[in-house]
Amino acid sequence: MILSKCKRMMLAVVLLLSAFTLLGAETKADAKKTVNLKGYLLGAAPDGMPDVMTELNKKLKNDINATMEINYIGWGDFQSKYPLILASGQDFDWIYTANWAFYFQQAAKGAFMEITEEMLKKYMPRHYAALAKTAYQETKVNGKMYMITTSTPDRKIPVTLIRGDLRKKYNVPVIKKYSDLEAYFEAIKKNEPGMTPMYLDHSYDIGRPSGALQAQFGDYYFDILFATGSGSGIDFNLNDTSYKLTYYLEGADLAARKKAAEIMQRWYDKGYINRDVFANTVRSKDSFNLGKSAVGIGNSQDTQANIADAIAKGWEVEIIPELDMKNHYAADPHINNGIALAANTRNAEQVLMAMDLIMEEKSYNNLVYFGIEGKNYVIKDNKIALPEGLTADKNTYMPDAAGFWFTNKDQHLPSALWTEQYINLRKEIKDKGYLVPSIFLTMPVNTDTIKTELANLNQTIVQYMQPLQIGMARDIDAAFKTLDEKLKAAGVMKVKDELQKQVDVYIKSIR
Repeated sequence: MILSKCKRMMLAVVLLLSAFTLLGAETKADAKKTVNLKGYLLGAAPDGMPDVMTELNKKLKNDINATMEINYIGWGDFQSKYPLILASGQDFDWIYTANWAFYFQQAAKGAFMEITEEMLKKYMPRHYAALAKTAYQETKVNGKMYMITTSTPDRKIPVTLIRGDLRKKYNVPVIKKYSDLEAYFEAIKKNEPGMTPMYLDHSYDIGRPSGALQAQFGDYYFDILFATGSGSGIDFNLNDTSYKLTYYLEGADLAARKKAAEIMQRWYDKGYINRDVFANTVRSKDSFNLGKSAVGIGNSQDTQANIADAIAKGWEVEIIPELDMKNHYAADPHINNGIALAANTRNAEQVLMAMDLIMEEKSYNNLVYFGIEGKNYVIKDNKIALPEGLTADKNTYMPDAAGFWFTNKDQHLPSALWTEQYINLRKEIKDKGYLVPSIFLTMPVNTDTIKTELANLNQTIVQYMQPLQIGMARDIDAAFKTLDEKLKAAGVMKVKDELQKQVDVYIKSIR
């Protein structure tokens, strides 16, 4: 009896030990399972993206036993598709975000996972060491952080590229300000029948020329929501330190808008602007390289590939900076580029580890930004150059083209393809005080109480303001009067009052 009882006890111990052994084996097996991380970037995948992803996944699998799958949200679908992806609850792990790309709105809705400083310390030690502490404050929404920002905010300004070779060919004077483009457009219209002077798309380009003209006549004004999915009808003046918001259609803001509208109307009537702006989804900077547009609209960062490609074609590119009368533009904060984790991701730690490598480990950084060494680029004379025999127009993975704008750009070598004008522009941006910081670009905006008004305002701006911006309006004074009536009927003054209250509270909180 005693022996039988002992046997039963020994058997129970053996079974228990076996269970622990099996549990340990299963846990170990799970730990060895490769995790596939799904993410979203903006724009379009370069042709060489599959090869880069193959190399990236080899590195990730070796270093953290993970792979990555990237999808793209195109510029033409950006405003509608980005919020839809987050609202759908679909299975993904991370997404590009920024102050201009829905960060504050989506964070407030609970679409993103909270990120803590402890998480960065543990899973992103490289990035934690490189990141300025001011970045943490910029990301705060209701006191919490939901975004992993770049450690190196871009030093960039908006620019428009033109064909310098054609300008010289047709004896057009040097372009010194945005309105000077008119003589260039006239020459293109007369002499280049296969080219539209300004071929705009309906998303990125549509308001840029009128905005550049408006700034030429005064200060730079930015919508308080700054292209994050809806226009508010409310601006802030970059150079005004009173922190008072402005209604689009009052004072100096209105005067500059009217001057810009008059010029855009003249350009439209003369056939300098494409008639299918609202249907066109191809950015002008891409049409520029196809020889379809005489201008390419972008910024001093994202036009690098366009300049290199144009030079490869034997064209001469000239860069027209878009600054206000004081030669100012808004400086990018850290939150101008970054990523957020989906609220329902099950792979948070692996995403953070992968991003630590992509953002801050130089071999990863070069891979995602420049492509495959030896195939897409080589390092020559301490510069990024093209491999022998490869031209920019044949390169399947040009710098800055894939949407990894959040990597550490201080690690990047200069490009051998940069023109003297481009090098000088970068130096001027850094040294001449073009970039002015603004609290409005880091302020979280709560739109819960004005959702209906903002939805109506956005529709009003598309219907009544965008035709003014591209020159389609016939009677400008009447069009502005109608726009004023429609914006006020949509609740613009309620929005102004609510947002001014938030501005006042925010200013007190950071002083």
